[in-house]
Amino acid sequence: MMITKQSYNDLKEYWDFQRKIEYNREVLKEQVEKRMSGMVYGETGQLSDESLYDFMWSKIKEDDMDEPPTGWIPKDENYRLWNEEYPTKKSLPKPKGRPVVLKAKNI
Repeated sequence: MMITKQSYNDLKEYWDFQRKIEYNREVLKEQVEKRMSGMVYGETGQLSDESLYDFMWSKIKEDDMDEPPTGWIPKDENYRLWNEEYPTKKSLPKPKGRPVVLKAKNI
């Protein structure tokens, strides 16, 4: 369930901090999946992405966290504001005007 306007206004600092945590979780999870998947080994063999993520997340301190950029929308609906909608798919905008047709000259 999204964060309501009333709840956000009443608990602004709390929700801003929760969204900061969620942003850093998303960034770490993405980095683990893209850059480290299948490349880290422990005592018992290859570490899964989830166990690597859990290990790395446990080492992150509050001072190490980045602020979410302006316009960031969380993937988890529970951390979205009342006026945010997560884009379902990225598509190019429809072109405006007539289509351009190129014709070659006969020489």
